[in-house]
Amino acid sequence: MKQLSLLFIFFLFSGVSFGQWGGNNATLSTGKNADVKWEKSIIDLGNIKQYNPTQAVFKFKNIGGKPIIITNAKGSCGCTDIDYPKKPVLPGETTEIIVTYDAELLGVFNKTVTLTMNIEKSSQILHLKGTVTK
Repeated sequence: MKQLSLLFIFFLFSGVSFGQWGGNNATLSTGKNADVKWEKSIIDLGNIKQYNPTQAVFKFKNIGGKPIIITNAKGSCGCTDIDYPKKPVLPGETTEIIVTYDAELLGVFNKTVTLTMNIEKSSQILHLKGTVTK
C-alpha cells in the first residue's frame, strides 16, 4: 500500500511538471501576446483628382508584450501599393502602413488592405475610401 501511495505521488508531481512545460510556448512567455492598437483603421480621402496617386497613412502601436511581425500585405485590387515595416515592431513601438491609391477610375471607391500578422486576430483589415473626380 505504501508503494502504491509513493507511486501515486510520483505520477501526481510528474503530471504537474509535464503540464507546465507541455510544448506550448505561450506558457513559457510573460503571458502577454502581441497586439495592435490602430489610430484609424478607416481613412476617408474625400475628393481626389483622377490620375493623382494619393497616400493614406495608417498608424498602429504594439500594445502587447511580444514583437509584431507582418508577414503579408494585400490590397483588394492592383490599384493600391502598400508599404509596411519588414522588421518586427517591438512592444511599445508605433509604426505606419502607407497605402498609395492610384486614382484612375472616376467615382466612389472603397478599397481594403489585408495584413497578416502574428497576433491573435491575425488578419487585420484597413479601409480606404473616397471619390475620384476630374
